[in-house]
Amino acid sequence: MATWGLRLEKLLQAGFFVRGTVRDVEENRQWMYNLFDTKWPNMFELVHVSDFEAEGAFDEAFEGAKGVINVSTPIILNPDPAKVVEPVIKGTINSLEAVAHAGVKRYVLSSSSKAVESTNYNHPHHITSSMLNYEAIREACCEPNFDGLDRFMEVYSASRALAELAFWSWVGTNQPPFVANCVVPDGQFGRALDPENTASTFRMLKGAAEGEWDKVFGQVAYYTDVQDAARLLVAAVALPSLVNERIFAYCHNLTWNELRYKIRLISPKGEKLVKGEDQTVKGRDVFSVDGLIKRAECLARDWSARLCERGGYLK
Repeated sequence: MATWGLRLEKLLQAGFFVRGTVRDVEENRQWMYNLFDTKWPNMFELVHVSDFEAEGAFDEAFEGAKGVINVSTPIILNPDPAKVVEPVIKGTINSLEAVAHAGVKRYVLSSSSKAVESTNYNHPHHITSSMLNYEAIREACCEPNFDGLDRFMEVYSASRALAELAFWSWVGTNQPPFVANCVVPDGQFGRALDPENTASTFRMLKGAAEGEWDKVFGQVAYYTDVQDAARLLVAAVALPSLVNERIFAYCHNLTWNELRYKIRLISPKGEKLVKGEDQTVKGRDVFSVDGLIKRAECLARDWSARLCERGGYLK
């Protein structure tokens, strides 16, 4: 909820009317309307989409919309790629077909750094905007299945890479009349709108702070403030100059142990919040991504300037 909710908040702050899809409207209605409808009355609604893989799943939800941000990729931890990859790809393609049918003007896919590459500590290299995680695809499809976090993460990474590959392939093949952008975030930390309904990255940060490493999935490479990542998604759906582009929401490079140190340093309760031993993993991810970060910063500035020109709202 933390990342999803902040994206919704940034859209509302920009003056957009927002329709959110959830699997169970009644389960989410009260706490979500408490967060948003009191401050932005009649600008937010929920619609029911129970099965993202079903044919026509998004048709009703997208009707009348001008833009769509797809942040609904499921997180499935299973060693069998047949049970993970197909649902992710099917949901992505369903959303694209619904966008085309509804006459939507702009579409944004929220992807993942795992679609680019798996964490690769102590190996200097350069990340480009065209990279996809073919190594994870190979390992997921060719290596034997076994229960374990490493296998779960490789299959999950492969699913994100294949979903994005399917996304760009569909756009290239169908040449749709709408603009299709993609935002690729790495770790996202920061402000939580509703601490009781936080996203997985926030739970992992809590686990890392408390030294409960069994609750932390994999290593961290780059991270971005969750609000900046949300702004980039809104910019991708709203800025006319952004056309069929892949945008990287990366910012600061660090490790879980360095995050633990930062919590101790900046929080008055830091010494009490950080518990247990540091992670035993040595080294860090040392890839270069400077050019892609500069591009994202430029887009964030363009979006802020556009909002200021319109008095804080973009119609």
